[in-house]
Amino acid sequence: MKKTLAVMMSALMVGGLALSGCGGGQTATTAAPTGAAKTEAAGTESAAESAAPEAASGEQVTITISNWLEAEEATSAIFKELLDDFMAANPDIKVESQAIPFNQYKDQVLIAGTSGNAADVIMGNSQMMSAFNGAGILAELDSLASKDVLDDIYPGYLSGTTYGGKVKALSWAPHPIAMYYNKDLFTKAGLDPEKAPATWDEMTEAAKAVAALGKDDSGNTIYGLGLPTGKVAHTGTVFNGIFYTFGGHFVDKDGMVDLNNEGNVAALTWTKELVDAKVIPAGLEIKDLRGLFASGQIGIIFDGDMGRGAFRASSGIGEEFDKKMGIAIIPAGETGRSETVYTEHQLAVFEKSEHKEAAIRLVEYLIGKDAMLKYHKSNAVLSARKSIATLPEMNEDYFMEVFNKQSETASPLPATNAMFDNAMNEVTKAIERIVVNNEDIATVLDETNATIREMYGQ
Repeated sequence: MKKTLAVMMSALMVGGLALSGCGGGQTATTAAPTGAAKTEAAGTESAAESAAPEAASGEQVTITISNWLEAEEATSAIFKELLDDFMAANPDIKVESQAIPFNQYKDQVLIAGTSGNAADVIMGNSQMMSAFNGAGILAELDSLASKDVLDDIYPGYLSGTTYGGKVKALSWAPHPIAMYYNKDLFTKAGLDPEKAPATWDEMTEAAKAVAALGKDDSGNTIYGLGLPTGKVAHTGTVFNGIFYTFGGHFVDKDGMVDLNNEGNVAALTWTKELVDAKVIPAGLEIKDLRGLFASGQIGIIFDGDMGRGAFRASSGIGEEFDKKMGIAIIPAGETGRSETVYTEHQLAVFEKSEHKEAAIRLVEYLIGKDAMLKYHKSNAVLSARKSIATLPEMNEDYFMEVFNKQSETASPLPATNAMFDNAMNEVTKAIERIVVNNEDIATVLDETNATIREMYGQ
């Protein structure tokens, strides 16, 4: 794995642009006090959230936070507001934002981190944090973060930021994948539009019934289920939830890549059968499926909470589309529980930061009650913390109730290796070979398994 990572980092150093940052090498006259921030009880505001601690010497510590939120129109204003709120509550800390476009973010942070110049607080998603951890730029948070905060995070979300038994980041704005369905198509197919399928078998039968409608009034094919089966790494990523539903997995309990297992074979056999029956469209990615669902050509689709906004926009009727849309947790499959995966924003502290105590105060503020309620009101984000996710303000409609319920059983992506994104590209290729090219499932899984193990250095 060290050899693989070294090759990856060398390529980044040649092809990327260095990110200037003062997080690792900045000198300050005083360290921020942290005792009050360590006493936060689950469900209550921390001292950092409710009171402005006095600077020990009247001078400020300056910390930086790298992010892509300020670089995007939908989140720029609220992100700046949250930082301003933190600084108002913590006058001994000044926060400087390093905004980086999303498509450049991972590479620039890796380059900055390995050169010792990453921001004090590092934002990322599940796949990015795996790479950042592999590069050794994340600080351990087990003793740095408040125990009460750590205990308040849903176990599934906390496990997704734990590497080798050490917490290296904290969950922020998770996006569990749930189930959407088209009520109009359910009605036309003779199904109850107010009753979502509760089991995988019920969902499969409902999808077949919708597909049996054939075509819409414009002659477009109607599909029962929209499941990504090709093109981009996202397909392989979300397919982990399908593997889990059938009792399968991407890595075994020892962390070894293990694709050719009974559950995965069953999941892919099921998928192939529905693709052949034209219940699932073949070779499409999530953006294609979202468009088909919004236009009434797909009966059921799996997507995150951001899906609602995408469907409203693609349908051309905005919030009126909500009347056509049902929402429910993923139906229970072979394991007897609602199996799904999540993506999320995460916050970490740079290993070489000279201001870790101030950095963790910012992290805990951003994932705390006041900030999350404001962020939720602005962008309908979820919280990974049990005490916050269950607040009435976070469950203002049935849609939010379902996604908060889905958080209880959401599993982290198995992104334990810095090459996870590359591995998911290989899984996507395997799915395409099986469902589009009609290749043998076991053979494809064996070959893909060998490719990824070599990639992982296993």
